[in-house]
Amino acid sequence: MKKLFFCLLVSVTFFSSCTKEPTATKILMQGNWQLTAATDANGNDILSKVTFPVTVIQLTDDNGMLGTHAPLATRVVYGDTKWTEASGKMNQLFDYANFRFNTGEFFVGEGSVDNFTIEFKLQATAIGGGVLSDVLSIFGVANGWLQQTVYHKFTNVKISFPGQEATIFTSKAKEERNTMIWEFTDATQGFYNYKNAQGNSVLWNGWPVEKFARGKYTWTKKTEGINDIVKANL
Repeated sequence: MKKLFFCLLVSVTFFSSCTKEPTATKILMQGNWQLTAATDANGNDILSKVTFPVTVIQLTDDNGMLGTHAPLATRVVYGDTKWTEASGKMNQLFDYANFRFNTGEFFVGEGSVDNFTIEFKLQATAIGGGVLSDVLSIFGVANGWLQQTVYHKFTNVKISFPGQEATIFTSKAKEERNTMIWEFTDATQGFYNYKNAQGNSVLWNGWPVEKFARGKYTWTKKTEGINDIVKANL
C-alpha cells in the first residue's frame, strides 16, 4: 500500500511539474502583425477595403500601437456607408509610403484573457495632403464635430490565438501559433473622445457609437519590421 501511494504521489508531482500556466495574453499580443484576413458581420471578405497598401501594426510592452491601421479603424467606426468615396481620400490622408504611421493604445487584463480594449488615434499623417475632417464630412459628421484628431476606444473586443494549445508542432500548428484574431461583436462597446487644450478627454458626439461595424480581423505575426513590410507592399 505504501509503495502504491508513493507511486501515485510521484505521478501527480511529475504531472504537475510538466504543466504550466498559459502565456499571458499581453505577451502573446506583443510584436509585429500583418492583417491577412478580414470579414464583416455577414462573413463577407473586406480585406481589400482596409489595406492602403497594407495593414500592419506593432504592439509594444508599454501598451503602444504603431502602424497603418487608420483605414481599418475608420471602417470599424463608420462601416460600409459611403466607404467607396471615403477610401478615395485615404492616400491623401495617410502618408504610409514615407513611414508616417498612426498611433494608438491597447489595454488587456492580467494573465490569459479572451477580451481587450483598443484605442485608435485617428489623425491625418500626410504633410501636404488632406485633413481628417475631409473624410468625416463624407460620412455626414456635423461641422461642430469636425476635429482633426479623434480617439475611438472599443472595450470588450474578443481576442483569440488559435494553435496556442497545440502540443504537436505540425506546419499548420506552427502557422496557427502565429495567428491573432480580433472580433468586434455585439458585446463590444465604443467610446469616442477628443482632447481639449488642457489634454483632457471630451466626449465626441460626431458619430453614434452603436453604429460601429461588427467584424473579424485575422493577424499574422511577422519577424520583419513594419517599415520593411510596408516597403515590400508598395
